[in-house]
Amino acid sequence: MDIRDLILEETKTSEILRYLGFGRNPGDLGTLGLIEECKKALSTAMQPNYCYRRFPLSFIGENKMEAAGLVMESANLSKNLKGCREVIFMAATLGPGVDRLMIRYNRLNIAKAAVLQAVGAAVMETYCDYCQRKIETLLEKEGLYLRPRYSPGYGDLKLSIQRDFLAVLEARKVAGIYLTEGDIMIPEKSVSAIMGICQENSNCKIGGCEVCENINCEFRRCS
Repeated sequence: MDIRDLILEETKTSEILRYLGFGRNPGDLGTLGLIEECKKALSTAMQPNYCYRRFPLSFIGENKMEAAGLVMESANLSKNLKGCREVIFMAATLGPGVDRLMIRYNRLNIAKAAVLQAVGAAVMETYCDYCQRKIETLLEKEGLYLRPRYSPGYGDLKLSIQRDFLAVLEARKVAGIYLTEGDIMIPEKSVSAIMGICQENSNCKIGGCEVCENINCEFRRCS
């Protein structure tokens, strides 16, 4: 199965509806129809790609860490990476075709553009899950495990590290991901993430702390 078809198949309609503000309520027939139309359009427009690198991790002060020469200061991230000696830096994108599709929909049909935005966000998360599973499979051969994804700009980790983060990954060269002068990530449907590598299996869910019921977990990245 083509990777695009796999990602779209694994993306839950309930997640798309959540991005649209429906909460747990089922969508109306009109919205559900637009979702299917947008998914079909994405199947040909998107060009998923990702890159990642593995680096040693050092704790250099209270709530301050360093990897690949990049200093990260965050109480939440420090908690999440507790016990880790290495990290994965990753960036993933659905490609520029989705941006072009969004521009076209914004001109022709605002309602459809809003649905496409939600579908793209949900599909992006599904693709990140896919990339994470591939990395996890490689690490399992070494008896190692991954912590949940943590992105620059999330919680108390400053978004200002994003430019150096992408430079370390050579994300523009490898995956076509870059920042504008206004620090907007291009393509728009792109994500950067930090994942701790640890020797103990903390049974972290692929969907992250937000979908985990263990609110007392010592590695929890959010309250």
